[in-house]
Amino acid sequence: MRLPYEFYLALRYLRFHRGRTFLSVITLISVAGFTVGTAALVIALSLMAGFVKDVRDRIHSGSAHLTVMSSEAMNFAGWEELILRTESLEGVHRAAPVLYTPAMLTREDLRSPEFGEVQGIDPDRHGDIVLDPAQPNPFPGLTRATGSGRDGIVLGAELARRLGVVRGDLVRVLVPELSLAPWGALPRSWLFEVVDTFHSEHFLQDSQRAYVKLDSAARLLRAGERVSWVEVRLDDLRRLEGMKEALDGSLGPPWLVLDLIEQNQDLIKALNTEKLVLFLAVGLIVVVAALNIVSTLILMVTDKIKEIGTLAALGAEPGGIAKIFILQGFVIGLVGTVLGLILGTSASLVLDHFRLIKLNPEVYYLTHVPFTTQPQDLFFVGLAAMLISLLATIYPALKAARLDPVEAIRYE
Repeated sequence: MRLPYEFYLALRYLRFHRGRTFLSVITLISVAGFTVGTAALVIALSLMAGFVKDVRDRIHSGSAHLTVMSSEAMNFAGWEELILRTESLEGVHRAAPVLYTPAMLTREDLRSPEFGEVQGIDPDRHGDIVLDPAQPNPFPGLTRATGSGRDGIVLGAELARRLGVVRGDLVRVLVPELSLAPWGALPRSWLFEVVDTFHSEHFLQDSQRAYVKLDSAARLLRAGERVSWVEVRLDDLRRLEGMKEALDGSLGPPWLVLDLIEQNQDLIKALNTEKLVLFLAVGLIVVVAALNIVSTLILMVTDKIKEIGTLAALGAEPGGIAKIFILQGFVIGLVGTVLGLILGTSASLVLDHFRLIKLNPEVYYLTHVPFTTQPQDLFFVGLAAMLISLLATIYPALKAARLDPVEAIRYE
């Protein structure tokens, strides 16, 4: 099978030629520029994808898959029937009630105040909702008698560290509920004994979450038999979207069903926006590399004026001449893009596997910078790089196609 003359000449012009070393070096620089730009883009997107994946994993850790709330009231009664209806749906592993309140937690001597999210839970059910089977379950400690005779409380590991308390210490919980006293209205408070701590991969939970028994929270908030929401654990997290729709359709109004990603959508949206901005910013490197292709092809057109004039005199169409230089730019972009994708993917895999970029977990809550290479990112990077390389060939190709053959070979 014979190659079209345009493709043959495009490849021929890209080879090393004696006496034209400068052009060959410029061509190599163009390929190298495209390779570096594409690789940088792949690494940048892998970095952001790694952070997004890490955030998703941390959201999954210590969180219920679905949350059922009332659209009519912040707290509601009749949660026992709601749990029965929820657990009757195929694919639901377990459901449990939660009574929520923001609170300020301090040590017994009112020192080291910290903001917290106190949740009243059923200790026998809640571990099945938010913990993986391999994780230790701290919640049964809430049902056992404490040394002080106070109700127990389970604190996030980071929250306990900030308060400076350990198991057996007393913690005062102040909630936004007022009690009347002879000297005025005061926020309601209650002393709890720390019975255990829990650790998840979600830093906000570890630094803010505190758990007490449901009846203890009800007494503190004077909530009676009401709860704030019902948390649901699914048999298969991969069916999250479908199970959300099924549960929403099964329960109907006034119940609202939220999934764990939806409840953290602001953070996910922020990370995806950063990913887009980073793509555009690092993509400028590829644009700069494309300018090298423009300069290379313009120099090639200037160097090949005689050959272009000869081709035109022999009957070559302007479109065929333009195609020669378009193919040249396409080949430069293709080689640079493929090498860049390979280099960027390899670098991302090595950086992630060996955890080469270390971080201080007390500052960033990560021990290393994560990298995750996604096939769709590689596809879009490759497509964008190739489109840029083709756009870079338009002006030099048109310049070559418009050469007057008589003028080109007049002095030859």
